[in-house]
Amino acid sequence: MKESSYFCLLALFLVLAICGFGQARVDDICMVFPEGTVIRDPDSCSRSIKCVNSKSTYSTCTGSTPYFDKDTLKCVKTLNGTDDCGVSCVNRASQFISDPKSCFGYYFCADEETPLYGKCGDNQHFDNGTQMCIWTYASDCKAHEFDYCSIIKNGVNFDNAQGCDRYHVCTKGVLEDKTCKKGYYEASSGSCIDKNLVYCDAHPYPSNVCGTVKKPLKNVYVADGATCQGYFFCAQQLDGTPDPKPVWGKCGNDLFFDKSTQTCRPPNNVACTEDRCQGRTIPFVLSSTKGCRHYLRCKDGRTIDEKSCGNYFFDEENAICVAEILKYEACK
Repeated sequence: MKESSYFCLLALFLVLAICGFGQARVDDICMVFPEGTVIRDPDSCSRSIKCVNSKSTYSTCTGSTPYFDKDTLKCVKTLNGTDDCGVSCVNRASQFISDPKSCFGYYFCADEETPLYGKCGDNQHFDNGTQMCIWTYASDCKAHEFDYCSIIKNGVNFDNAQGCDRYHVCTKGVLEDKTCKKGYYEASSGSCIDKNLVYCDAHPYPSNVCGTVKKPLKNVYVADGATCQGYFFCAQQLDGTPDPKPVWGKCGNDLFFDKSTQTCRPPNNVACTEDRCQGRTIPFVLSSTKGCRHYLRCKDGRTIDEKSCGNYFFDEENAICVAEILKYEACK
């Protein structure tokens, strides 16, 4: 069974996070922050980022206030001592100084008190020795790690890609991992909502997903408890304990996972009460409501609402209500 490409995206995200988003000027950091959030650019002490439609829009502090303060969201002359953005122009008038947060940024000291921010072009790094921008292949500058709480103010929720129901928040400068009490976390709104409204594949493990110590599941597929398509594979462990990290996967479009047969089958042959519009390519699908007289209206793989055929039965193949008695496993 084919695994989702989400893990590849998650791996890429984690690599970027560990490397401080590298020096590749990745502009999708706003995918994890709520709409309208303003943060300091992790690659610069002088730039801010505002998140608009999950995309980064940049602003640069200049002149006598060259630094961006993540707490006041203003350009300031100096930052407090807890911020690793210290740039001193003392005895450096008319010289360039590298930006401590990036390889491509620099400051020009107009005098001993006024650093003016600038940046090199694409594929270039600033070199302190030559006081010039040089090609990246000739640069010894390394990517700088960053702490999320150094770029965002306290109290702002943001996404944790390691779980659909998880998110982060900084409290007194310390990163905290939070879990939704109900539903899944939505990055754009910064809140926990109905899980069926969130597009996410990093589903949390159901309780005892791979069995118990006394009765562990061995090389078995189990439903993910969140979708009709998804499943976890519980591999047999050498020590006889339940698989602590079962791998998630899902069936292809218009197929649902059936735990009884351990296969992917046509949706009408599978009993599942999760959102039956997920993974479907048609606008009307059979509901799980008992009697097979109801159907769901779907849009973008999510249920809009449920409709009834009254005393008739829903024929999914032809998308009509019919008098003929129809019976399916999905709506027994």
